[in-house]
Amino acid sequence: MPSPSVAIIIPTRNRHEFLRRCLSRLIPYVAANPDCSIVVSDDGDALDTRRALVGELAGVQVVQGPRRGPSANRNCGAAHATAELLVFLDDDCIPDENLIAAYRDASMKHPAVSVFEGRITALGKISSFADAFVSNETGGYLLSCNFAIRKDLFVKLNGFDSRYPFAAMEDVDFHLRVKAFSRVLFLHDARVWHEIERRFGWRMFQHHALSMLLFLHVHGLKATGKSPVYFLREAAKILAGRCRHYLRSRDLKDPEHLLFQVRTSFYLVLIATFWSYHASLARLFFPACCPGCNSIHALISGVDCTAISIKEDPHAH
Repeated sequence: MPSPSVAIIIPTRNRHEFLRRCLSRLIPYVAANPDCSIVVSDDGDALDTRRALVGELAGVQVVQGPRRGPSANRNCGAAHATAELLVFLDDDCIPDENLIAAYRDASMKHPAVSVFEGRITALGKISSFADAFVSNETGGYLLSCNFAIRKDLFVKLNGFDSRYPFAAMEDVDFHLRVKAFSRVLFLHDARVWHEIERRFGWRMFQHHALSMLLFLHVHGLKATGKSPVYFLREAAKILAGRCRHYLRSRDLKDPEHLLFQVRTSFYLVLIATFWSYHASLARLFFPACCPGCNSIHALISGVDCTAISIKEDPHAH
C-alpha cells in the first residue's frame, strides 16, 4: 500500500505560545514531505494568529473556526484538509519528531485498519487536587489530542458530534461510533507529551458532568455501560486514589477540588438512578452558567437528540 498523504489538524483558540511550540516540532517533517500539510483551526481570531506567527507558518494553513466549541472546530479543520490520513493533535501537545512517520508507516502496514491511537505521556508532578493530566500509555481511549483516522471513515462518521460544546466527552462519543466501523490500533511510537494543568473551580466539573449527561442521553445508559454503580465506583476511586496520594506525598493543595469531584459523581449517581427525570435533575444539580450549558439542557429536555446519522454531511457541523 502506498504512503498516504497526511493532514495534521490542530484546533486552537488564541494560544499562540502553545501553538508555536507544537508547530515547531512538526514543520521540519512537513517541509521535507510535500504530501503532508498542517491545518490550524482557530476558534478565536485566526487573523490574529496568522499575524502572531508570521514567518513561522511554512506549510501551515490557518482557518477561522466556527466558535462553537472543540468538536465543531476539529470538524472545521478536517473540512479544509484533502489528505487521505487525518492526524488530530491539540495545540498544547509536544509531538515526538517521529510522530507522523509512525502513523504513516502503520497506515501502510495495516490497510484494513482505519483508526490509529497515539501514546500520550503526562509531563510534570501532581501537587494539587486541581491538577489535571492527560495520559494514555497503553491504549484503549482514543483521546482527541493524539490519533489518526482515514478521511473516508471520518466523513462517513460525520466527524465529531458538534452538539458537545465543551472539551469533554466528545472524544468518548467519537470512539464509541468509530468502533462500529474499525478496530483501533495503538501505536506506542506515535507519541506526544502533555503538561499537567491546574484548573480551578466548580465550572469545569459542571461542564464535564453536563457533557456526560448529553452522552448518556444520545446513546442510552445500556449502550454506554454507565449505570449508577459505575458512578458510585468512580467516586470511591477518586477518594481512595487521591487520598492515598496525599497521605504519601503530603503536598496536595486545593482539597476543595476533591470535594467537587466526589460531589459531581454522587449527583451523577442520583441522575442515573432516576433516569426518567434526568433533564429536571440536571437543571437542579447543574444549573446553566453559560450558553454551552443552556444548549445541553435544551437538548436533553426534549429537542431531538438522537445519535448522528452517518448519512449526514459532516460539513453541516
